[in-house]
Amino acid sequence: MAIREPSSGELRARMAVRVRVDKPAGAGLAPEFTHVCNRWVKVEPLGTATYANAQQTGNKITHRLYCRHIPGLDSAHELVWHDRVFRVRRPTDLAGRMVWSVIEVEELGPDGPPANEGGSDEQFGFR
Repeated sequence: MAIREPSSGELRARMAVRVRVDKPAGAGLAPEFTHVCNRWVKVEPLGTATYANAQQTGNKITHRLYCRHIPGLDSAHELVWHDRVFRVRRPTDLAGRMVWSVIEVEELGPDGPPANEGGSDEQFGFR
């Protein structure tokens, strides 16, 4: 199935794009965020089969996001929509052109995981 460019009516979520850097603080780490830009985004939750396959390969991908191209996007970036945080796992350009970004992300949940811990399956209701 070929991925097509989203129409303007599909770009419904206004997300903030930020870079996360963990800095030493006391006995642990504290996140620092730098705002990059805002984008209108199409949010596409992945099906359970895709999620299960991603879990088997170690890639925790929960959603695919589509937006106007964001230069320099990598795994240090997060997209924030209301209280939902999405960590970039695999960014690509649609059709190899720098017009649209297609971003596979992991939803971290409200405010993301604590600074010195990774996310867990429990945030999705799995145990």
